[in-house]
Amino acid sequence: MSLVPAVAVRFTGGMRDWTATAEAYDRSFATLCDGVSARLLADLPDGELLDVGCGTGRLAARAEHAGRTVMALDADESMVEAARRRLRGQVLRAALPDLPLPDAGEGAIAANFVINHVGRPRAALAELRRVLRPGGRLAMTIWPAGGASWSALLGEVFEEAGAVLPPPERLPADEDFDRSADGLTGLAREARLEVVEARDLHWDWRIRPEDLWAGLEAGIATPGAVVCAQTPQVRARIREVLAARTGDLADSGGILSFPVRAACALAARPLDEEA
Repeated sequence: MSLVPAVAVRFTGGMRDWTATAEAYDRSFATLCDGVSARLLADLPDGELLDVGCGTGRLAARAEHAGRTVMALDADESMVEAARRRLRGQVLRAALPDLPLPDAGEGAIAANFVINHVGRPRAALAELRRVLRPGGRLAMTIWPAGGASWSALLGEVFEEAGAVLPPPERLPADEDFDRSADGLTGLAREARLEVVEARDLHWDWRIRPEDLWAGLEAGIATPGAVVCAQTPQVRARIREVLAARTGDLADSGGILSFPVRAACALAARPLDEEA
């Protein structure tokens, strides 16, 4: 059993309700998504940055620390409030594919683990292209198909605890795309963006067991939805089994470490076109 890493489903039009989960998200799966923030920022030009699907603002905070001027957007009010506490720049509540921004105004956009969690990925890419100026760059990541070590562990925990898995949420066939770097670049090309680079990114996610549980208990991401769909008795059993498993896996400092992979694409709006 493998739970594909449908993590950080925070910038959607209805696939997941993230209301009032910002604190639990920030101490759990936000640290996972932040593992690629520095590399995405390195792919983008200095100066102003638009962070689309900012969550609690970790990537945007890194950008501000490096001297960038940031505008951050997220669909969920609790995420927006958390990001406002963390950031100096403007934070707005907005959801793809309808951004309250003028055409061709942005020179650098980050969409970190956003595109594979929106209900209409092609419309989302078209909207990002609309607000990107000619020559501007868009850096994107998605979770690829194939699962991850942490999701495999949770799958084993759920099975041992007797959890009943809810039906998976899937996009309609005409909206879905291959969850890979190639699939992401295919979407970019459909949106008439030029692909500059596509690659897989690898890193280790380090997290305390209690922080992982906080995210699950709050219903965050696919594994959290599984936990919240159970009876109180099964939820208690999941916590018990998870504590036993993670106790064996944690290092001497009580930290878990999971190898992680993401698909990344850097795209640009062509220069030789009208804004």
